[in-house]
Amino acid sequence: MNVLLTSVGRRAYLVDYFREALGDSGRVIATNTIAETTGMFAADVAELVPPAIAPNFVDRLLEICKTHNITLLCSLHDWEAPYIARNASRFEALGVRLMMPSIDVIEMCLDKYKTFQFAQEIGVPSPRTYLSVDETSEALARSEVDFPLILKPRWGQGSIGVRIVSKSSELTSAHEALRQDILSAGFDHLAANSFEQIVIQECLIGQEYGVDILNNLDGEFAACFIKKKLAMRAGETDSAITVEQPMIEALARKVAEATRHPGNMDADFFVLKNGEAVLLELNPRFGGGYPFSHLAGVNIPAALIAWCDGITPNRDWLTMALNVSGFKDVRVVGVQSRNK
Repeated sequence: MNVLLTSVGRRAYLVDYFREALGDSGRVIATNTIAETTGMFAADVAELVPPAIAPNFVDRLLEICKTHNITLLCSLHDWEAPYIARNASRFEALGVRLMMPSIDVIEMCLDKYKTFQFAQEIGVPSPRTYLSVDETSEALARSEVDFPLILKPRWGQGSIGVRIVSKSSELTSAHEALRQDILSAGFDHLAANSFEQIVIQECLIGQEYGVDILNNLDGEFAACFIKKKLAMRAGETDSAITVEQPMIEALARKVAEATRHPGNMDADFFVLKNGEAVLLELNPRFGGGYPFSHLAGVNIPAALIAWCDGITPNRDWLTMALNVSGFKDVRVVGVQSRNK
C-alpha cells in the first residue's frame, strides 16, 4: 500500500508517522509545488506538481496516483481540496481512497459564514456571524451581539487579516481596510462581490481547544481527541495538553455525524467563561494540532491504513493518554543538495 500526501510542505512529521505505520508494506509519496521542503525530503518519493489553480493540477495528481499505485490520498492544504474533491470519481476509478469530505462539506469548512450556518442547522453553538457592517450594526442595536467584534477574511487561513474592533467608530474603517487587503491579494473572485469576502463575528473570550474528529472511511464516528491550547503561533497551535472535555466531545460527535467525513477533521472549539462550548472553525484535513494527539499515543495514520486494508484498527491507536503536554520545536534540517 502506498500513501500520497499532497501539499506536504514542512509537515515532515506526518510523512514520518505514515512511514512508521506502513513499515515495509508500502511507501509514502509526497507532492508540493516547491521541491526544497522538509516534507519532500522526508518522503520515499517526492513529486513536483503545479498549483491547484493550474488546468493540469488534477491530471498531474492522477498521473502520480497511477504511477505509484496509490491506495490512500491525504490532502494537507485547504485550497487544493476542492479541486480534488470535484474529481473524486476519477481518483476512485484508480482505486484511490480520498481522506476528505464531499465537495459540499469542504466548501462549508472553508467558508466561515457557511460554517456558522451549518452549526446552527445541527444545533451546535457557534459565534454569531454577519456579512455586512449594516447587519452587524442592527444586531448591536438589538443587543444581539456586543463589542469586541472580530473581522476576518471569509475564506482566510490562520490569523491572516484578523482585526479586532472595540467600538462602532472602528467598525466601518476596519471593514474597508480589510476589504482592500483582500482585493489586493486577488481573492475577490470567491464571492459575488468584494463586500461578501469578510465575516464579522462576536469575539469569543474563554479557553480554546483543538480537536481531531475521526471517522472511519465509511464516514462513521470513531473517536475524537481533545487538546487544550496553551500557546499559538501564526494561527497554529504551538503547545497544548491532552484533556477530557465531555461537552466538546458531544458536539464533535454531532459534527461527525452530520458531515460523515472519511478520516480526520480538524476543529477549533472554545469553552466560554459561562461554561458553554462553542464551535469556531472546521478544517477538512490533518490540522497543526494533530502531533499533540500522536504524542499522547494516538495513531490516526495506522488506523487509516488498517481501514484501507479492511481491518479493524487496534484500539490503542484510538486511545489518547490524558495530561500529556506537547511543545513544537524549531530545528534546522541539513540535506544533500539535489542540484548538480
